[in-house]
Amino acid sequence: MRFDVSHLVNAPIGTQSMVRLDAETVALGDDLDLHYVRGKIIFSRSTDCLLAEGQLDTVLDSECVRCLTSFPLALTAQLDDLTFALPHISSQDDQYRVSKDGWIHANPALREQILLNIPLCPLCRPDCRGLCKDCGQDLNNGSCDCEEAKIDPRLAALRNLL
Repeated sequence: MRFDVSHLVNAPIGTQSMVRLDAETVALGDDLDLHYVRGKIIFSRSTDCLLAEGQLDTVLDSECVRCLTSFPLALTAQLDDLTFALPHISSQDDQYRVSKDGWIHANPALREQILLNIPLCPLCRPDCRGLCKDCGQDLNNGSCDCEEAKIDPRLAALRNLL
């Protein structure tokens, strides 16, 4: 995704420009494909950079950590304090820089923000029962024929707490 911000490069400090996003099937690298990206980004001219702020809504394919089924994961990524260095300012990172012709290549920044918002343990649904630890049966689709583990009689009173 590229954005033309050439009008902000020489603008007075504090000048803002809003970009609305509504893109279908966005690839942010070899391993991150989004079903869509919707939202808005506000670029603000600062002293040495452009500040990008906004909110993006997207859906990507994920895998449930309990039952291992694929499911669409809806995410909302908040962009805060994302800065892009202006062309005449020296910067260590060329990925977060406005090009000499006034364009921002935002894929690395958007990828980073989306990855930061993916939950550590994505679930297909909050009440996912997962897989049987003995036979591997998906317990969301029905119970299995495995015997329940025998509980030590000294700990049987704790079973009532579950």
